[in-house]
Amino acid sequence: MAYTAPAVEEVADGVWCIGGYSVANCTVIEAEDGLIVFDTGDNEEEGAHFLEIIRESISDKPVKVIMHSHSHYALGAGAMVDDPSDVMVIGHPSVNETVQSNIRGGGAPSVYGEIGPILTARAVVQMNNLMPEEGPDARLGGVIPFGKPLAHLPATVTPEHGETMDVLDMEMQFLTKFISDDDNLTVWIPEKGIVLNNFFWPGTVNLYTLRGGVYREPTSWRDGLAMMRDLRPEILLNTHARPVVGGEECLRRLNGYMDQITLTFDQTLRGILGGLGPDEIRHEIFYPPHLAEVPENAQTYGESIHFPAAIYQYAIGWFDNDVTKLFSIHPKDQAERLVALIGGRDAVVAAAADALERNEYAWAAQLIQYVYLLDPQDAEVRQLKADALRAMGHLTTGSIPRAFLLSEARALEGKVDIPRLIPPTPETIAASPEVFVNFFRVRIDPRLSADTDRVLTFNFTGISGGPVGLHVRRGVAEYLTTPSEHYRPVDFALTLSPETWAELYLSSVSMADAIASGAVTLDTGSVAELTKVFAAFDIFDPARNITMPLPDDLSHRGFVPL
Repeated sequence: MAYTAPAVEEVADGVWCIGGYSVANCTVIEAEDGLIVFDTGDNEEEGAHFLEIIRESISDKPVKVIMHSHSHYALGAGAMVDDPSDVMVIGHPSVNETVQSNIRGGGAPSVYGEIGPILTARAVVQMNNLMPEEGPDARLGGVIPFGKPLAHLPATVTPEHGETMDVLDMEMQFLTKFISDDDNLTVWIPEKGIVLNNFFWPGTVNLYTLRGGVYREPTSWRDGLAMMRDLRPEILLNTHARPVVGGEECLRRLNGYMDQITLTFDQTLRGILGGLGPDEIRHEIFYPPHLAEVPENAQTYGESIHFPAAIYQYAIGWFDNDVTKLFSIHPKDQAERLVALIGGRDAVVAAAADALERNEYAWAAQLIQYVYLLDPQDAEVRQLKADALRAMGHLTTGSIPRAFLLSEARALEGKVDIPRLIPPTPETIAASPEVFVNFFRVRIDPRLSADTDRVLTFNFTGISGGPVGLHVRRGVAEYLTTPSEHYRPVDFALTLSPETWAELYLSSVSMADAIASGAVTLDTGSVAELTKVFAAFDIFDPARNITMPLPDDLSHRGFVPL
């Protein structure tokens, strides 16, 4: 299904697929006047590596056209060209905005940029960064490292759905209507019978990803596959999967892959109509054996058992019609009561150990979790939980649940630290300081600001446009794009550089120290009063930004009260 070793494969005359060097393939098409490249990797290093392979194995011609399948692998393009102004960059109409949104959130896509750092941290786990290369805990999928330099080239041409263009004397049709895990640019090259796409993956469609993210609409993914099928391609070139060659084989694979999506979605809705909740539906969906004849339907990345709950919640919300859940007690309170009912800590640990001995790993994990919530530092409990998670991780076929299960097992044993969140870099914050003033609002503590009513404005040096602001008003912080038009007068007017704001945002400097050093000029208001207002916002402490210590202890959260 996917390249397990580096390869450069010529799939048609003048068309190559470079696979096995990255989690994404790179497609190269040779034209008379230069090269067309589809997908350039996840960072500058990958783009440079792809270019090196092109020069060694394919052609010395310059890269003249770059096409981004979607936002994830549009980040290596700058390393493949000498003069970006001499290159046509083609992408989905939303790709530039999506790339910037992802970067501002820390790297991973999110519905709300404010919570991007949490999703980025979970993506680090999902993409095998905390697992070893070898041994029983070894990763099964590729690694996407975070924090490496990027070389994104924004799309300069953003065709509409169905638009046809001449690209280096080659007719291409661009299809942008349907969505997989992101807005996609699908390219149809009629003269070669080739479709380039990000709909057909080496493993079952990941309708939900454990790192979290934007809802993935199954019907759009399904219809994107049907669109490609109806073109009747002879060659299917994919962002992740190996090429599929032959018209009948393309038809068979696309139909079978599409049918598994259809079944997952339709049977989830059938379960809803049958009165089942998400925890029941995930165990009820039946996949006919013939679907396994399509190798790409193997559950090697995500697993279908995790998808119905996402569809259910999007379609009907969290409430599964079980009224006993309407006012559930706090999980820790629940654990205290259940452990007492079962017979106390020792009885629960013994029962979990017995379940583990009987190979009932999921039940063992559920049992030991009650005791773990009461004392996450209990060494015996941590090891028993790690043993249960490791046993499940070694059995799962999907690289995503394997990564989460084994990474947590290793963290419980003190072998790795799992970050709770990964904030954006100072450079990213400084590039769009007004965006991060807006994001800053969600860090306000309503207990500490319940009696505060103050307006702050931020005037960033070297940035065009007027100041932006925050109205800290009795527990909330309202973002002000144009403070001069706000109904309340300004109480604190700050002048500072974008770089200083990045330091304040990441808590590497306090407001009092920034003012004392002259990095922040307070044009209006009192330093003492401003410091008090800023004290109502959570600070970021990198040393405490890990998931395994006491989860109910604020000192171990990524953002903590000042």
